[in-house]
Amino acid sequence: MNRSLGQWAAFVLSLAAVVAVAVAVQAFAELVNRRLDLTAERRLSLSPYTLSVLDEVKEPLRVEIYYRRGDRSRAQELLDLMRDHCRLLTTELVDLDRNPGKAKDHGVDHYDRAVLSYRGRETVVPAGNEETLIGGIAKLLRDKPRVAYFAVGHHERGVAPGKDEDYGRAATLLKNEGFELRTISLVHDQKVPDDASVVIVAGPEVDLVESEIEKLDAYVRGGGAALVLIDPVQVPKLEAWLGQQGIVLRDDVVIDRENRVYGSDGTNAVVPFYREHEATRSLDIPAVLGRARSVSVASGSDDDAEKHASVIARTSKESFAASGAARTKAGDVTFDKERDRPGPIGIMAAATVGSGRLVVIGDADFPSDAFLPLLGNKDLWVGTLGWLTAEHASGARPREQANRLGPVSPIFVSDQQARFIFLTAVVAQPLAIVVLGVAVVLARQRRR
Repeated sequence: MNRSLGQWAAFVLSLAAVVAVAVAVQAFAELVNRRLDLTAERRLSLSPYTLSVLDEVKEPLRVEIYYRRGDRSRAQELLDLMRDHCRLLTTELVDLDRNPGKAKDHGVDHYDRAVLSYRGRETVVPAGNEETLIGGIAKLLRDKPRVAYFAVGHHERGVAPGKDEDYGRAATLLKNEGFELRTISLVHDQKVPDDASVVIVAGPEVDLVESEIEKLDAYVRGGGAALVLIDPVQVPKLEAWLGQQGIVLRDDVVIDRENRVYGSDGTNAVVPFYREHEATRSLDIPAVLGRARSVSVASGSDDDAEKHASVIARTSKESFAASGAARTKAGDVTFDKERDRPGPIGIMAAATVGSGRLVVIGDADFPSDAFLPLLGNKDLWVGTLGWLTAEHASGARPREQANRLGPVSPIFVSDQQARFIFLTAVVAQPLAIVVLGVAVVLARQRRR
C-alpha cells in the first residue's frame, strides 16, 4: 500500500513538474517573442523600416482598419505583427459594411482605410498593405509634413505615371511615406519656399541659369537639402556649382560588363558597394543604374575634408569610366587604358554645404518606373531622401508581393557567364539529346 502511494505521489510530482516547466516556457515565450520566417519573400516579417518607425512610438497609438468582408485575416496578420513589436499599439478591425455609421463619423468611405490616433491627432490613411499603413503612421508621428519640391523647366523627369522614364512609382512611394509633392520653377519663383524639406533636380537635359543656381545655393546653405540626379549630359553651370561644393562630374559613362543586366551593353551598371554613411546605412542590396556618369570629390580620394564631401557608393572593380559620353552612344564600350579610368568608380557623393545637405547621383534612371522595382533601387531612393530630410527611421522598405507566377528577379551575368549559359542551354543540351538518339538507333539496328 505504501509502495503504491509512493508511486502515485511520484506521478503527481512529475506531472506538477511537467506543468510547471510548460507554464515557465509559455511565460518566457510571452516575454521574449521571436518569429522564424522561412518564406522566400519574408512575408511573415515586418520590414526593417516598419520596425524603425514603430520604435519611435512613445505614447499610445490606436489603429482602426476598415476592411471588406473576407479580407479580415490579411489585416489581422499585419496588425498582430505590429502589436508584437509595439506594446503601445492598440488595434481594432471594423467591417465597413456592418458599421457604415462609425465609418462616416471618422470620414472613412472606402475599404482598406485606417483611422490613426496619436497625441490627440487623428488621420485616415490607406491600409491596403504594410507600406501604406506604416507610411501613414510615420507621417502622424511627425509634427509637420515633409514637402519635396521637384525642379521643372529643364526637361527633368516627370512625376506622373505612364512613361517608363518618369517617376510615377517613385512619387507614389514618397506619398506613401508621408511626403507632399510639389513642383518649383527656380526661374519664376523668388526663392525656394520655406516649407521645402528637399529640392530634387531629376535628370535635367538643359542647363540651369545663374539666377537658378544662386537660389539653389542660398537654399542649401541656409539649411535646406538638395538631391541632384544627373545623367551623362552637358550642364556646365550646374556642374560648376557642384564642383564648388567639392563634387566633381566628368564627361564619361560608367561601363560594367561583368556585373550588368543580362542582354545590355554594359551601361546598366550595378552598384554593390556602399560606405558607412547615414544616407546609405540601410542599403544591403545592390542598386541597378541606367546610363550613368562617374561622381568623385575634388581631393581625388574618397573624402574631401575641406569641402566636407565624400563618395559613398561605387561600382565594382571590374567596371570602368569610359571617357567621352558620345563615344558610348555609338556602341564603343571597350576599355581604353590611355583615356579611361579603371574601377571601382564612384557613383554617389554626399556633402554638407553650409548648414544644409547635398547628395549627387550620376544617374537619373534608377528611380524611374522602369528601374525602381529592381533590387535595391527603392531603398536607395527613399534612404537618400530620408537622410536629406533628417528622417530618424531607416531600413529597407517592405517588398512588393510577388505575382502568382512566383518571384521575379533580374539576372546579372558577365560576358563569359552568358556565353557559358548559351553554349550549355542552346548547344550542349540539344546536341547531347541528338547524340543519345543516334546511339539508341544504332544500338537497335545492331540487335536486329
